[in-house]
Amino acid sequence: MKRLRLFIAAAGLTSACAWANPHRLDDSLSHTVPPNVQMQWLPMKSGQAFAGGMEAALRVNIRIDTRNWIGRTGRIYMVLPRDQASSIEAVWTTQGRLQAGRLVSGERALVYAGQIPGATLEDQMQVRLRSHADWTSNTRRLNFHFELDVD
Repeated sequence: MKRLRLFIAAAGLTSACAWANPHRLDDSLSHTVPPNVQMQWLPMKSGQAFAGGMEAALRVNIRIDTRNWIGRTGRIYMVLPRDQASSIEAVWTTQGRLQAGRLVSGERALVYAGQIPGATLEDQMQVRLRSHADWTSNTRRLNFHFELDVD
């Protein structure tokens, strides 16, 4: 009986891992406007998480390839992996196809939930990026991407 319980527990962990396995979506046709953004120093104000840090604003034209998932139900997340440099906060609004939201490096945020309606999911985001004052790089590539968890 003990062996059976261990097997059931192991099987449960395996299926939970498979269930939580996100699918990375192709968003290679998405682009930012302008293509390169210059961070600007924020004024010093006490009590703010990013006081004295850097900020930039940009527009992102989102185009996510969803053709393999048409008709399926799931959740799409925007992901910003953590890297070795300063944390970045992204806050965005949309034109309504995707959800507005906020995330910090190392997190993912829900941007769509429901049935995948077609071969592409498109929207436009107005994004504000902020970092702490420990921003040290003249150039930095932010590797946002999108993941789908299918129901």
